[in-house]
Amino acid sequence: MNNLGTKEKALSKLNAIREKYINNKLQNANEAKTRLLIIDQVLQLLGWDLEEFNPESHSAASGYADYLVKLDSVPRFVLEAKKTGVTFGTPQKRLNQHEYTISYFKQAFKRNLTNTIDQATKYCIDNGVSYGVISNGAEWLVLPLIATPGVAFDNMKGIYFGNIFSDDFYFDHFWNLLSKESVGNGELDECLNELNYSQSEVCKIIKSDYGVLKWNKPDRDKYIDEFYESFFSQITESNQRKMLDHCFVADSKLSQYKGDLKRILKDQKPNFLPSNADDLAPGESQSAILDHSNSGKVIIVAGSVGCGKSTLVKKSLIEAKVNQKSSITPIFVDLIYDVDKTIKNPKELIFDKVSRNIKECYPWINEYENLVNVFKDEIRILKNGPKKKLFESHPEKYIESEANLLDELIKNKEDFIIKAAKEITKRKNNVIIIIDNVDRASEVIQEEVYTLACKISSLSGSTIIITMREFTYFKNKNKGFLDVRPSDRVIHLKAPDFETLISKRLKYIEQHFDEDFRVSEWRRKYDLDQFKIAIFKYKEVLKNSLQLSSDGPKILQTLSSISWHNIRLFYDLLKRVHMQLGSSKEVWTNAEAITALMISKEISEGGIIPNIFIPYQNINKTYFLKLRLLMFLNYSIKSNEKTHGIPKRRILAHLKMYGYKQNWILNAIEESVRQRLLECLEGPSDADNIYEFEVNEGIHFRISPLGLTFLSEITGTKIYLSLICADLPFHSTIDFDKTKAEYDRVFSYMGEKGKNIFYKDAIDIVENSKLSFYIVRYLLKMYREELPNNKAFNSLSEINLCEDKIKRIFPKELLIDESNRPSSTSKQLELLPYIDDENSENEEFLVDISLILPEGIDINGVKFDGTEFIPLILCALVIRLLTGNEYSFGIDITNCINNYLVNPDNAKFTNNVSRALRSKKIINQKWLNVRKNVHPKYKAFSLSENWLESWEDIFGAPFNNQLLR
Repeated sequence: MNNLGTKEKALSKLNAIREKYINNKLQNANEAKTRLLIIDQVLQLLGWDLEEFNPESHSAASGYADYLVKLDSVPRFVLEAKKTGVTFGTPQKRLNQHEYTISYFKQAFKRNLTNTIDQATKYCIDNGVSYGVISNGAEWLVLPLIATPGVAFDNMKGIYFGNIFSDDFYFDHFWNLLSKESVGNGELDECLNELNYSQSEVCKIIKSDYGVLKWNKPDRDKYIDEFYESFFSQITESNQRKMLDHCFVADSKLSQYKGDLKRILKDQKPNFLPSNADDLAPGESQSAILDHSNSGKVIIVAGSVGCGKSTLVKKSLIEAKVNQKSSITPIFVDLIYDVDKTIKNPKELIFDKVSRNIKECYPWINEYENLVNVFKDEIRILKNGPKKKLFESHPEKYIESEANLLDELIKNKEDFIIKAAKEITKRKNNVIIIIDNVDRASEVIQEEVYTLACKISSLSGSTIIITMREFTYFKNKNKGFLDVRPSDRVIHLKAPDFETLISKRLKYIEQHFDEDFRVSEWRRKYDLDQFKIAIFKYKEVLKNSLQLSSDGPKILQTLSSISWHNIRLFYDLLKRVHMQLGSSKEVWTNAEAITALMISKEISEGGIIPNIFIPYQNINKTYFLKLRLLMFLNYSIKSNEKTHGIPKRRILAHLKMYGYKQNWILNAIEESVRQRLLECLEGPSDADNIYEFEVNEGIHFRISPLGLTFLSEITGTKIYLSLICADLPFHSTIDFDKTKAEYDRVFSYMGEKGKNIFYKDAIDIVENSKLSFYIVRYLLKMYREELPNNKAFNSLSEINLCEDKIKRIFPKELLIDESNRPSSTSKQLELLPYIDDENSENEEFLVDISLILPEGIDINGVKFDGTEFIPLILCALVIRLLTGNEYSFGIDITNCINNYLVNPDNAKFTNNVSRALRSKKIINQKWLNVRKNVHPKYKAFSLSENWLESWEDIFGAPFNNQLLR
């Protein structure tokens, strides 16, 4: 709530302005200077500083805006003050209220205000601002100059505050909306949004009746778990040497991908890693790790989940042991099971693990002679200390004291580690301590690891290698626990190429199955011959589906895009698809893979591929918000911006041009990050981080691999469009009923009607059904409502680029229902406009007009309630509805009547139809809705929810409901 004292002071200043200036001066066209002085002073009394409303802000397309008012360097509204020439005067119509449509303002103030609004609108569009304040110094009004989805520009409502020289000036509202504090608090946004936007009254979702689709659990393929556990998991165990040699992938070249996808899929060093961190492929990282043996350094190997950090370290050390003369026996410290959050002394736990592993790796260090060397300084002090003479005369006492001292020294694990490492190094051994799975340890341990590693390495000269996920690095750096020393090294490990990964694993099965170290174990546990047959069968399914089939690259692209450098997730997804699609077919199709990723076996798991057309809160006109967000980031920005990302404000400015509210846009950004469609460059892409992601200042975004794959390979497929129907909210009962009827028909093939179980064998049925057709038809209807409705947008290349791509997102075959194309030569009509570069009204889908009217009815002779216009207008609106036009103007109805319904000698004139539409007899028909918010000048007409009842009353027979399906 605004401070009352501040508002009273502002009102006092306004009264002073009233006394200083005379109203009639402002009506003089030559008094522009005085007019602007008043406006400056009014803005200042509202709390705005001079630098915040810098006059004459330049707009590339429209010249200079009189004022561009900013808050925190972000433009909030344009103030058009008519700096030179003739301004508008007082309203020529009496304004008794405060809320009026733009069209009414234009009528009230006449031409000069119309020109001013047009100019202010151009400035708003150029600067990405939604609101314009218009003033001639005396009169003040604020208008929304970017129309909200589904509302005509001239029907948008603004606020008239009145004349500041008048006693009835609406100062309270003026202050509550335009003061700096109020604008900052979002009160201007909230007020104008409430005036100009209403949520859909209809919201129907198919899954509300049926529940979430659930994949039918097939019989589990025997040995499928063993197949993935044995050949598609970590290869870091010491007895997996052969598999490590054959399956290690040294590069991340992504040679199978091209263009933008290759650029985006490339695993790049995150912004939050140090600027001098190395960005290396697995093969490059091997030598980098070994360059620092006995350097006293800490090497942090950071990478995404499951990108092969532990595998890389293991491989590097094995090769070093083979190739180098010096002996390397790495000391592995695995923290994977240390998740207890109640650990009171994490330092002691870490030292205990390291000392225990040193003793296991170098057992000779526990021998007496070597312990004496390790603690030689302490032994010397004991020997030459106060008891020197006693020890010389009683050697047995020295032996006992020395033994007791060594026992005590060994218990000090920190000191033992440092001194033992020095002793090992003296013997030409490279001491390398690997602390693995830091991510799995409890936070109290994570907080101590780097500090202790620095201490051990600097005092002993040993090399400490710490492997951690990017997210762990990010989290601990932000908490202050990971302030990396300049002398230490950070390596960002790029994920290997997934296609090569699969290829090597499958090749290993083909060529080395019989030599695998686990053969004896398999023989003991299974019938080895049957086990081998199953393993090779699954191997062939993967080989045929991913490597040999034409759909293989698409399936791999989708899996790789979702996994996004995470090998572990890639294997999990591959296993999920395999278990759902099974091995009965030798090859999977791309449609089958998409289906398996959209529908899970367990409702709690949810689908991996999201429905990007779900509008905000289900009831707002934002079906295309996420798609426009992805299109903008992929097609409308520069190449370097695609790599380095763009800030939140750029995204907001672009999407606000469609009339989308700020909270809608921010929600779309957050959901897109959580769904892996967008990447936030200031944070890791790990699931732990993105599930709770919230938009903050100072962060940058770019399209993710999955986002790009959505645009190129998923969104336009029939199977995707068919399956999203289950959770897509419908704002039209008619479209919902048609889609639901087809949904019922399709799912009746799978069993009992109304069930939510999905069968693999039904994929072809779903893909070839009309579901995708109905969804596209409905989405195109919503698309037209979400289009910018001001011609000034034609000058914005960013919007034009996006819309041009959206027009191509749905393939033409989804827009044509061939089953209903008639063979007769009777009158025909378009049922769905196809969006095309040149013409958005191509006639692609035709139907026989005789199917609409009851058999034997001649529309030329039908009257109801004494007039022929009731049946004619009703029938015309039905035809318009079937062609995808929910509402119609008088001219549309006239054309429909003359083109399809009446004989040429009975053609109707537009004025006669318009007169009928204005008559009470027509207006009061219960099948008719009259809409005033579609066009600023003309009324629009549509059918009510119960028009089918009226149809039977008028024509004496029920409507052919098959046309609505």
